[in-house]
Amino acid sequence: MTNLERRLPWIITALALLAAVAGYVASRIVFSPGTHALPLAGTLLYPEPRPLPDFRLQRDDGSALTQADWRGRWRLLFFGFTHCPDVCPTTLATAKAALAALRKDHPDARVAVSFVSVDPERDTPDKLGAYVHFFDPAFEAATGTQEQLQALTRALWVVYEKVPGTGGPGDYSIDHSASLLLIDPQGRLVGQMRPPQRADVIAADLALLIQNAPE
Repeated sequence: MTNLERRLPWIITALALLAAVAGYVASRIVFSPGTHALPLAGTLLYPEPRPLPDFRLQRDDGSALTQADWRGRWRLLFFGFTHCPDVCPTTLATAKAALAALRKDHPDARVAVSFVSVDPERDTPDKLGAYVHFFDPAFEAATGTQEQLQALTRALWVVYEKVPGTGGPGDYSIDHSASLLLIDPQGRLVGQMRPPQRADVIAADLALLIQNAPE
């Protein structure tokens, strides 16, 4: 039995749990009496903000990244890896275009983008930084040990799984969640933007969220 086959029941269970959570969240948003919903076209807001756990990762420049650093502005958060053939570069390019569209009408909008690699084995700090900053020098790049990453991803309902290839230990891919997570200025998980993401939709949703955020 291969490693993937051994892990398959866990993967199925995790995906089923995520589906159940998503269904519960959607039902709360749509059917809860008195729930005020903004006319968001591409963002699923959770019924209640979810505080982030304490965590410690490493930025590409070697400095520490902690929960306190994700306060003070809206943030788009994505988990991926630099060898990703399609989803990761597409998502980062879309995020860049979304922020450019947002700032045309809202030049003072404070929105950051963070990319966290779930492949610390191959994504060294210099490689990770070069990859992410190719899309935008202002984007944040970070990673950590598997223990650090798993503690954070589990708290955020993000799943990822190493998929071995046929070319030896270094030949593998990673299946991972493809949603952009939305962090509010208080450093809380408040929602997600599920694929397929569109830059104009993300920009419009962010503008609504910023304009309607409590003072």
